[in-house]
Amino acid sequence: MIRLEALGRRVVRMPAVWRLRVLQQLARWGVREETLLIFMAAAVGFGAAGAAWLFEKIIDILQSGYFHALVTRFDLTGKWLLFLPLLPAVGGLAVSVIRRVFGHGHSPLHGLSSVLLSLIRERGRLKHTLGAETLLSSTLTIGTGGSAGPEAPIAIIGSSVGSIVAALAGISRSSSATLVGCGAAAGISAVFDAPIAGVLFALEVMLRDFSVKTFTPIVISAVIATTTFHGIHAAEHGGVVRGLFEIPTHGGAVNSSFSELPNYVLLGLVCGLLAIILSFLMENVGHWFTRIKKIPAFFHPALGAFLSGLCGVLLLILLREALFVRDAAGPGYVPIFASGYPTVLQALDPAAYSGGNAAVGLTIGVLVLLCISKILATAFTLGGGGSGGVFAPSLFVGATAGGALGLMLRELGLNVQPSAYALVGMGAVLAAIIQAPLMGIILLFELTRNYQVMLPIMLAAVSATLLYRIVMGESIYTVPLRKIGVRVGAAVGMGALRRVVVEQMQLRRAPVAKPDETLADIVKRSQATDATDFVVLDRGGNYLGLLTGEDVRVVMLAPESAPLLLVGEVIRSNVPPLKLTDTLEVAWDLFARHELNQLAVLGPDGKRVEGMLARGDLMRRYHEEMGA
Repeated sequence: MIRLEALGRRVVRMPAVWRLRVLQQLARWGVREETLLIFMAAAVGFGAAGAAWLFEKIIDILQSGYFHALVTRFDLTGKWLLFLPLLPAVGGLAVSVIRRVFGHGHSPLHGLSSVLLSLIRERGRLKHTLGAETLLSSTLTIGTGGSAGPEAPIAIIGSSVGSIVAALAGISRSSSATLVGCGAAAGISAVFDAPIAGVLFALEVMLRDFSVKTFTPIVISAVIATTTFHGIHAAEHGGVVRGLFEIPTHGGAVNSSFSELPNYVLLGLVCGLLAIILSFLMENVGHWFTRIKKIPAFFHPALGAFLSGLCGVLLLILLREALFVRDAAGPGYVPIFASGYPTVLQALDPAAYSGGNAAVGLTIGVLVLLCISKILATAFTLGGGGSGGVFAPSLFVGATAGGALGLMLRELGLNVQPSAYALVGMGAVLAAIIQAPLMGIILLFELTRNYQVMLPIMLAAVSATLLYRIVMGESIYTVPLRKIGVRVGAAVGMGALRRVVVEQMQLRRAPVAKPDETLADIVKRSQATDATDFVVLDRGGNYLGLLTGEDVRVVMLAPESAPLLLVGEVIRSNVPPLKLTDTLEVAWDLFARHELNQLAVLGPDGKRVEGMLARGDLMRRYHEEMGA
């Protein structure tokens, strides 16, 4: 197998002496790392914008040259309809091959969840091949018809650009995390033409750090990426600037009067419920696939894509007479495949509900079928292991559900515009499923440039987010982390803990005990050295657990039992050690869960004990960071 990860490390690794000399010279000139970070953030913005353009171009080529071409050529929406699911299934199989080549395999962590784990555990030092792997696997998933969106992959690719820039510059780990956030903000800002929403996505979803030190470079990266992406499209299309997803001037009035505001609260609750269903299905589809013992994990993405294709087939059969399906984006278009943005734009068109557009037949039944089919297709595609984002499916589900609710309210005699409910529903589902209401509100405002949408989306987004949090407790990106025992924590105050890693702390001496020592010996050593907590290692030097001062004091109260008990019989083997690269947030969580005063810290080899981190030292550093 090609060791692509090792190759990536060699490509980005500059000689350490060069980096040191450059940083020393900049320090002599009075250039601090915070200042250098501004220039690196700009570089990340340029790189992320170029990567976003390349990603979009490859998807367009695959969709037009593979999916739409084959659907039209072989009439896969007509007499050969049952062969349609094979197209996304081929893409799912290709995704498994890509992951095997890159050495990723079938991991429970894909997409932004893996980036979040890196931010928590490694302060943003991502795999150097992550960007290339995401670009290839996501373009194959979306370009072949898989139900997924391109925005989250672009954020991952941008994050990878930021990590590579940080590795090339050799900056500190805390600044590396900021550059990863810069890349994510740059990608979202470029494709949506929404720099404020991109900044909020990085701060609210990924870094959860609103400090000025983090905010400034992320803003610069987002602005640079947006203007660069505009420039590329303007040069490519003769001066016409085009985003990945553009909402035209909204012709339907968004009524923010007091009488209609309760309707938007209802819409928010509906959108929150749909977000819960989508998240639950995505979380469990992969688990259900593992129960099918005869199908190896390698084929799960292909199976999920095939089932997603069957959802498209069923939808085409049910909506055979609806001109909406055929004319939304040409003869090769299937509504729920890929991003589904043409369908979203139809749902936002006021004429689609008033009969002003003869090519569109939007009814409550059509919209409900589209919504349900998209939820199932997305759950099969992404839950089965396909590569892509949940942004586009969330916008699709919100637009169709909002349009259906608007039509229902109109049927009840209310004077409402269904397209306005479709518009607000988009932001509400997205805000709920990624647990970022502020980002969802600002994104919708930036897409529409219509201030009238603010009050409705604020009510709907907050209602949807609250319902989702009550039921699910975690965003769709942090649920996989919870399964492996990683807690993300709250945004407020946690940024101070994420900025510092264990290797930056002053560690205390670590007394070592062996599992075959008696507690009587440990009591004597404790009295002679004033040591309270002991790190227990086996004969090979491997970490086994902790013997705490509380355990020793219990024995001292009954000294007659000390010669009879061995260390291995009373150690706390359920306490994991810290690594030098862990953030203080990880240590905070371990202290809280195990009620300890000290934790063992192991070196990079996972064996050698570097020392012990005390709870008091962590609290002092926390207050220092909060004051800074």
